Amino acid sequence: MKHFILLVIICLSFSKVPAQVKPRPLPTEQKSEAKAGVEDQSMSVYPNPSSGVITISLEGFEGKKTDLRIMNVIGNVVYREVIQNPDPHYLKTIDLNKLAKGLYYVKLEAPSYSEVRKVILR
Repeated sequence: MKHFILLVIICLSFSKVPAQVKPRPLPTEQKSEAKAGVEDQSMSVYPNPSSGVITISLEGFEGKKTDLRIMNVIGNVVYREVIQNPDPHYLKTIDLNKLAKGLYYVKLEAPSYSEVRKVILR
């Protein structure tokens, strides 16, 4: 019984001790400057779903070698193109009418950039 009372007293005494929390450091201006220097790069694929002809729009990839691939659901590459030096607003229209209907993946890889988009052919 003495052990139980002692245990209760110890637990109660520790429950009143204020927690010590270190404040989180604020972000420095160097980090925000570094993010401001990063180019905005994006890829759009439309229309989706498509009847067979898709348009791929690339923004911010000028001067960068990009690898564009279209793959089926099991990973087979059905279309591939290496774009050496795309314009700032690059558009590519691709006819996929010879492919079976279903789900495909459009993958774009460039230095320090990789993105995959789904496209459905009806």
